[in-house]
Amino acid sequence: MSAIRLNGQYCLLRDIEKKDFAAFVNLVLPKITATEPIPHTAAGVVASLVAEGKSESDPVVQAGLQSCASLGIKNMWVDGGAASVTEETPTDAAAGLETAFGFAAVQSGLALAAAMCNAFRRKIRVNEQEILVVRQSRELMMQIAQRVSAIKQVNEPVFITAGRLLGGMMKEGKALEAPETMTVLCMLSDLGATAVQIDLDKGILGFGQFSPANAMSSAILQGLDPEKVKTVRESIEKTNEQFRRAAEQQAGGRPGGQPGAQRLAVPAVIGTRRRR
Repeated sequence: MSAIRLNGQYCLLRDIEKKDFAAFVNLVLPKITATEPIPHTAAGVVASLVAEGKSESDPVVQAGLQSCASLGIKNMWVDGGAASVTEETPTDAAAGLETAFGFAAVQSGLALAAAMCNAFRRKIRVNEQEILVVRQSRELMMQIAQRVSAIKQVNEPVFITAGRLLGGMMKEGKALEAPETMTVLCMLSDLGATAVQIDLDKGILGFGQFSPANAMSSAILQGLDPEKVKTVRESIEKTNEQFRRAAEQQAGGRPGGQPGAQRLAVPAVIGTRRRR
């Protein structure tokens, strides 16, 4: 377990429950901004808890200290609810990398901090435009999920359904930054998508390689256990293998193909109605 100093003194870190990590992360999420480093935001929440009179032994404070340590904070000072990080180092958790989502970290709840960093610092490419994924409200996410469910065809992967919905919105002239469109991008990103190619004239939808880390972090934030998170990773790896084979076929059967061509083309899907 990583060490961390609070106001210059090493903190005694002890075992806590997964629910404590979840409680701490839920305090951090509403305070995340586009500019402040997420580890610093987490440190600020620790400071606010201390300002409320909670001790270092409090389970949620412990969750905060351990989360901050995993995110690379070595020394932090708190004063009246404000935090100052004076020493930190880069970590895989702070970068939201797959290596931070090991069995033990997911089981204990510590991986929630890394999953948070991943989910709130993503980008997705739509055609030639790189878009910063901005999380939307729970209500809007539920509305879009219902729309995706309503148009999903039998045996159709949900990422293709969401891609079709995105294409339909683009065809209607909606901007990618619009709340509804951005919500679809959030969903695609949560499913692991990192690049979407949409040809509105030809009605063709394509995808780049999926990110196991993105999909795993979304699963972790939903509270899935380590075995289910592992299943999510394996599903993404299977999808990427399908993409690789499709890319080889598109390249005329030449092994490897071109990296930029590694996408799954699904003709005539934009705006297609659900098949009963």
